[in-house]
Amino acid sequence: MFNSNETNLSSSDNHTNLTTFENTRKVETLNITLTNDTEFHAQAKVWQPYEFISLILATCSISVCVLVIILAFKKNEKTFFKWKRANRFVVMTSTCDILFYGVQLIYNINVSVSGSVPSPAICSMYAVFLLEFAYAQAILGEIAATTACYYILKQKELDLGKYEWKMFSYMFVFPAIVLVTASLNGGMDHNGL
Repeated sequence: MFNSNETNLSSSDNHTNLTTFENTRKVETLNITLTNDTEFHAQAKVWQPYEFISLILATCSISVCVLVIILAFKKNEKTFFKWKRANRFVVMTSTCDILFYGVQLIYNINVSVSGSVPSPAICSMYAVFLLEFAYAQAILGEIAATTACYYILKQKELDLGKYEWKMFSYMFVFPAIVLVTASLNGGMDHNGL
């Protein structure tokens, strides 16, 4: 006879004549197992080749820039502002590179260790620092090009005198003001760093 707690429907596991409760229990167990397998694979971190390449390139760039700065200071015994302008520009460019690639290295380590993209606030912070040092280097390039053009046109060097430090402070302060303002107004979130 037909019992209300039995079912005659066959399943893929061929469990016939089980009670409804037993069938429900079997399906719940299967779902829990599949969910646990999915969560395990989602938590397992698979390192992608681009993560290794990015870490290696940032580390190499920082190492070379540190070497350039050390050699520049060993070669020039005078104070920094009494060096030739080209040597100062090389050191400032290397400093911007160290800061730029340092932010990239920290971001890559953060993403690799956590296994996920940081929150929008953290991404905004990374973006501000990354763009700060990129813009500073771009401004330094414009300053170097301007002094080179002045040298070519006037056949003499542009003497910035004792106020050259203001040029370097402008390199970092102006982009910082623009970027922090943009960040505080929601202009930077996940930006594909």
